[in-house]
Amino acid sequence: MSSSASSLPAEPHRYLSLPDTLDLSDLETKINDADERRQSAYDLSRRIGVALAKCKAASEVGGDLQQAADAELNTLMADVFGATTSGNTPSSNGGARKANLSYKVEDYLRYKSYCHFLATGKLIPSSTFPGATDEEYLAGVCIGLAQDLSRYGVGRATVRDADSVSIARDLVSDLMTYLLKFDFRNGPLRRKYDGVKYALKSLETVLYELSVTGSEIDTKMKESSEGNEISSRIPNEELEALRLRMERRDELREKLIKRCRDGQKAAKQSIFALHRGDKAKSEKLIQECESCITSDLNPIIEEEPSLRYGSFSNVLEELVEAKLFYAWLHGKDGSTEEASSPSGTILSISDFCIDLEPEDYLGGICDLTGEVGRYAVQQGTSRNTKAVTLCLETNLSILVSLQGLSRFPSGGSLGKKMNPLRMSVEKLERMLYELSLVEATGGTRKIVVDSGMKQQQQQGKDGASEGDDD
Repeated sequence: MSSSASSLPAEPHRYLSLPDTLDLSDLETKINDADERRQSAYDLSRRIGVALAKCKAASEVGGDLQQAADAELNTLMADVFGATTSGNTPSSNGGARKANLSYKVEDYLRYKSYCHFLATGKLIPSSTFPGATDEEYLAGVCIGLAQDLSRYGVGRATVRDADSVSIARDLVSDLMTYLLKFDFRNGPLRRKYDGVKYALKSLETVLYELSVTGSEIDTKMKESSEGNEISSRIPNEELEALRLRMERRDELREKLIKRCRDGQKAAKQSIFALHRGDKAKSEKLIQECESCITSDLNPIIEEEPSLRYGSFSNVLEELVEAKLFYAWLHGKDGSTEEASSPSGTILSISDFCIDLEPEDYLGGICDLTGEVGRYAVQQGTSRNTKAVTLCLETNLSILVSLQGLSRFPSGGSLGKKMNPLRMSVEKLERMLYELSLVEATGGTRKIVVDSGMKQQQQQGKDGASEGDDD
């Protein structure tokens, strides 16, 4: 009978010798701080929603009750428009607010514009809200107010007040005429804009129905707005300045997208060059990508911070992947020449001269594992067990470090990349097992490369051929 010691299973084979080689503690601190600010913004948003509901209910009664409700709401909005340190205030030229505060700002502007209409019969100017963005003003004051005036018209028609309905109709007509000058593209404002047409049609229908029942309809104001005179019901100069600013942002956006394609192409080609062993070309392409970002893209982002996410984030993530893969193969200073014996260096976020968000770096390091996996297939075919082992240690180290984060950056796609990363580690473990069998059989056994890795390798070759700029 065997001894108790021999009947126990051995410890699992350890592929990773240093599980803490990739330190993400600084990034985790930034992610946690950002999440706390985001949660704080959600709390503020909920309080604003409650205060707005109180204001709208109090407006049905008026008097001191409405004044008290308005004072509470104005205090909360001061935190949104004035407290720049809270992260709730966007830049004056259209940056993004935290959480869903932008929608609450639109509701606030909509309420204030409705109150202003009741007091003056006119559209409230954008200069009244210096902390609001152009998009918030258009959505809340111009488009949202039209919906409220449609409901207002029905209410006044109930007591046969045709004059008030006419005033509402004329203001919506002026808004409609001016909004036709804007190019809203296929965004949120474009979808909301369609409601202005229905609001105008509703008011015109109500006036027609009142006229059928014998009410006298005053058409004097409408005739004035249809003539050559500029209507005094809307702040024409401010609206024109707003339209020009939005046109400028559209121009910057188109320019940014085009230049991002160039930068992303250079970063992709540098990765393909590394797989082909062309170190010099890869260095040149990485420099081209960095130059594109610093010289062409960063000035656009500084002028229009709202364009920070999307195409610009994608090119940053691609650059991170390229530089990480280059350093992993050739070292931080590029001193390692033999690609068959990579350095295994993983750059930290502080090693990049370009300002990166946590999601840019983490997205790039997840994509690095795909390139490492393709490289492992090449080295496995050459029976380079040492290189395949390093590939497995790299991907496993990244997986362990990412799993150690308490949370991922909100709104990103990092969570979707975790499962492919786990699969990559399992495939590399299988490949290392196959190599051990080859060694045990004296090199006569054929390596069975996982079909998924074969596909990754083929995609890398296809991309390399497409990326050539001969």
